[in-house]
Amino acid sequence: MENEHNRNDYKLLFTAFLCLVLCGYYYYFFFNRAYVEVDLQVSKTTFFKLYWAADNERFSEKNRSLLKVYPNQTHYTFFLSDLDKIAKIRIDPHQYEGEASISKLTLSQKGFRQFSIDFSRVKPLFDILDYDAESDRLRVVSSGNDPNFSYDLTLERERINWFAEALTYGLICLISILFLFACQPLQVNYLYIPAMLAMALALVVTMAAVSKRNVHPDEYVHLDATAYYHDRWLPPVIDDSDIEHTYSVYGISRLNNGEIYYLLAGKVSKLFNTFKINQLFSLRMFNSILFALIVLITIRSVPARVVAVPFLLSPQIWYIFSYCGSDAFALFICFLAGCELVRTKSYLNRLLKTENERSLILPILLISLLLALLFLLKKNYYPFIVFFYFLILLQIFKTSDRGAKIIVCKRIVLVTLLALAFAGMRIGADYYVNGFDRSQKLHAMQEKIAHPWYKQSTELHKKHVSLKLKDRGTTLDELIKRDKWFQKNFVTGFGVYGYFTIAAPKTFYNLVKWAAIFLLFYIYLVLFLRGGLENSAIGILAAILSIALIAVSLHHSWTKDFQAQGRYLFPIVPILGTVLGRARHLFNTRLFTLGVSQMYALALYSFIFIALLSIPR
Repeated sequence: MENEHNRNDYKLLFTAFLCLVLCGYYYYFFFNRAYVEVDLQVSKTTFFKLYWAADNERFSEKNRSLLKVYPNQTHYTFFLSDLDKIAKIRIDPHQYEGEASISKLTLSQKGFRQFSIDFSRVKPLFDILDYDAESDRLRVVSSGNDPNFSYDLTLERERINWFAEALTYGLICLISILFLFACQPLQVNYLYIPAMLAMALALVVTMAAVSKRNVHPDEYVHLDATAYYHDRWLPPVIDDSDIEHTYSVYGISRLNNGEIYYLLAGKVSKLFNTFKINQLFSLRMFNSILFALIVLITIRSVPARVVAVPFLLSPQIWYIFSYCGSDAFALFICFLAGCELVRTKSYLNRLLKTENERSLILPILLISLLLALLFLLKKNYYPFIVFFYFLILLQIFKTSDRGAKIIVCKRIVLVTLLALAFAGMRIGADYYVNGFDRSQKLHAMQEKIAHPWYKQSTELHKKHVSLKLKDRGTTLDELIKRDKWFQKNFVTGFGVYGYFTIAAPKTFYNLVKWAAIFLLFYIYLVLFLRGGLENSAIGILAAILSIALIAVSLHHSWTKDFQAQGRYLFPIVPILGTVLGRARHLFNTRLFTLGVSQMYALALYSFIFIALLSIPR
């Protein structure tokens, strides 16, 4: 009876805490922020920026909202900061030399009367050649690339209907309690994980269906590379004029990087074309199918559910599955490899057990193919391959029988050699088509196609400002502190969309940071206190490899190209998933669920209310 009473008290505390957290999220994300609507007409694709400041503050980059705008779209919405903290705003209509016009700019927030900007009161600041300002319309002709106006806000407070607000909070708590009650059976064997993944899949498919072409990072080159394989099987001739459109401004084509993703995605897209599906959607469908396969695998396998947990923690992961690009394929292949490591009856574990009397032909073939796909991934996924082989070796050397060790080692050497042979077929196809002077041809094509900023032959002072920062005199300390390398990687790893122009408020990333710290602290505390030497060592190796990956990415940004994008660090996702899958029996179900659910709720908010609402359609 006492244990039952304690369990009921624990459930009550857990429910109360969840209600408090969700009410807090509502307050920060919806009640305490201004909602902005703007009608804007531009002649080029550009950025609309809105800065804000208090009375005695200057406008700064840290207090602004940035919105990518298009000539064929006029209406946009986004969130601003708390109006209580804003005394003036700066309006930057566009970033080109020419004309633009704004016909509506309204701010609304609970506690304030809805406010429409009176354009006749704007004060021109910089790069204004001519402007025509009426109360309901602002037309501006710029003399430079950064025209802007200042505007002093005169806000009128409005009485808040606290009864209605109390009902809102009560409704949030009621829904939370009903949700927990309904989902209680899903805590058994981590059943809630495939349910959460299925909801994320619906969002992934929605984004793939509604978003415009090339509003996602570098999607145009991924789309063109995928479409190339509709009717082809072999890689292209490097200097073929028919594939020049697949080259980026860097002078690099995804068709020449050795990845097999584009061949597979191209063939799947071709299949969907037979059903008369929109071509853009069909080119994105391969990644959506990969996410759907993750959902199906987790429905069938309990260990796979825990390996998939990190896929719930960041909306940026869902985002890369929603458009055409090879990062999603890399995560999927690593997920499969992680499942092979943690599932007791997996094909890999059949190879690692000598007492197995079943035929090993199929396991050898499938694991060789899986390894071949791992070898063909981008270089930033090599830490996962190291982690994969370490766990295999750990399993081998846990075996006390020396003869069994030798047999299993021979099997692993065999599948590795077969994997290298399979991967070599893809790499060999490139040399078959382009010859052994392939590297020289790639260099020549880069010199021909690349924008002058990115050509290797361009003098340093004429290159793009993001290249070779170390050679330009930037110190590592400046890169970290002044250029905020870690902050930029973090936010782009947890929800920045489009061409890094659609982002949540700073409060969101702060909440994500603390939620992630709580979850990681709990995971490693459990590993060290309850996991024994083996799980502790695996956790330490995972941390070392993750830190090494971060260090390599930082060094690349410093010495080669400053691209602080969180997706380059996503190999950490399957590494963490594999650690969790192996240690799944150690975690307290409710605490683990709380940590995961909190980050998942934040991810849902970001993807629904930031990404889907703001992405160009």
